[in-house]
Amino acid sequence: MQFRPLFLLLILFCSACSSQPVRLYLLKEEEPASYQHLEEAVALANEFLATSTYAHGFPAEQAHFSMGLNDILLHLKGEGIQPLRIETAGWGDMRTVFGDGVHPTEQGFLSARRTNADATGQGFSDSAFLQLSTTDMAALLLRQATTLREMQARGSFDYWLNYDLLGFNPDSGWMERNVVDRRAYAVQAGFYQWLQEKEQAALDAAATTADDSGQAQSEAEAAAGESVLLPPVPAPGGGNYPEPDLP
Repeated sequence: MQFRPLFLLLILFCSACSSQPVRLYLLKEEEPASYQHLEEAVALANEFLATSTYAHGFPAEQAHFSMGLNDILLHLKGEGIQPLRIETAGWGDMRTVFGDGVHPTEQGFLSARRTNADATGQGFSDSAFLQLSTTDMAALLLRQATTLREMQARGSFDYWLNYDLLGFNPDSGWMERNVVDRRAYAVQAGFYQWLQEKEQAALDAAATTADDSGQAQSEAEAAAGESVLLPPVPAPGGGNYPEPDLP
């Protein structure tokens, strides 16, 4: 029997009123370190989209992100610019209870709220998304942007039906096992794979440079050692220099 918790929709819609958007201009003014952290994540996501073969699964060609006044902007060649809004869940918001504390919305995604001792009570700084590492932040940004594209392609009603209702059915799957979100999780996995290969290539290059430097140093030391063993070169004329004229 299919499990359709229709009451969940009522909870979702009621809790939506308590969410707070993360306005990037406020973040830049109040939390410059967090803003710079987000900029680095955006740059890393752009590098992936521009250079990695794993980015071919992203549902747009030659796409890239930028920092807007309020939201992150997703630039889509031939389609324009799509704002990607970051929201922070309000107190008691049930939408981030399931999964990994992130819930897609029609405008972007909703992040769980930080509740530890460092919480400030401000939605723009307490977003759990902003507490992630640069790599995890970039991965999540790519995943949610892909999800947003899927929602636009399928229609909001079809997406919510499959994600929020049918997703609870074990036969349908949940999160990365759900056909609706399979592409988004594949893009995220591709990003981590690209990052791992990039870091390994950097390590290999550093090791090669170190080996070359060590070999050059060994050759220089050997040459210096050999020069000490060479016989002294006799001075021109057998060393019979005239004595200097002393006063």
